[in-house]
Amino acid sequence: MMKAPSWIVMSVLAAAATANAATLFTDGFESGNLSTTQNGVKWINSTATSVSTEQAQSGSRSLKFAFAGVPLGEDSFAEQRISMPANGEYWFKYQLYVPSNYTHRSDGASNNKFLAVYQAPYLKDNPGFQVNFSLQPNGSGGSNMEIHHYNGGIEGSVRTVANNFITSSDKGAWMEIIAQVKVPSAQGARDGVMKLWKNGTLLVNVTDLPSWGGSGKNYIDQAYLLGWSNSGFTQATNLYIDDFVLSNSPLSGETKPNPPTNVTAQ
Repeated sequence: MMKAPSWIVMSVLAAAATANAATLFTDGFESGNLSTTQNGVKWINSTATSVSTEQAQSGSRSLKFAFAGVPLGEDSFAEQRISMPANGEYWFKYQLYVPSNYTHRSDGASNNKFLAVYQAPYLKDNPGFQVNFSLQPNGSGGSNMEIHHYNGGIEGSVRTVANNFITSSDKGAWMEIIAQVKVPSAQGARDGVMKLWKNGTLLVNVTDLPSWGGSGKNYIDQAYLLGWSNSGFTQATNLYIDDFVLSNSPLSGETKPNPPTNVTAQ
């Protein structure tokens, strides 16, 4: 068996390096805390979150989001924020565990935050660039997915983009999430992007969003995972995130290429 020519090996190695080049930050929470800092990216502002050994997709730890059980009319809240360098596009990839007792109840305003991406500070009135993926009850205890956005500080219309995003089949199991968010190219442009894949399937594919952030504010430098639950949860409901990855260019669910071990030349 002949060894592969050096140019083939080098090409494969270069491809592997390129596949990893865009990754800015990874955290599997095996450190036991939220101290990881890479390429100007760091965790900030934790609310009802902690590194836990109760559930893990890989290794022995993950990030726990402890939503308290509350009566009807009250909200629940668990959120983890992350800070990153200012950029016009970010990709997020992580594993999300949905507990077996997950029930998205209908109780007045019932939208629950899933992933918010924005230009800090996060403001209710006249924000800079700000979009979020949110969950709405589907009527059977699960959740539909919708997107929210602002255009020049003014809130735009809400779009329901994926029915039955969380169903009974997702409870007690991990799902892989990949999300892409990109700011529009200019004021008045309808080319803002919000995409989301669940377990390798593209469920949200919005590429025409008028989500301009405003003069000097059309960029991304913070995000938060999960967050305010307007519906509240009747029982204590713990979700978990593991194997978090942040990039400024495309991520996929595919295994990264490795150099060959037994390439032969013909």
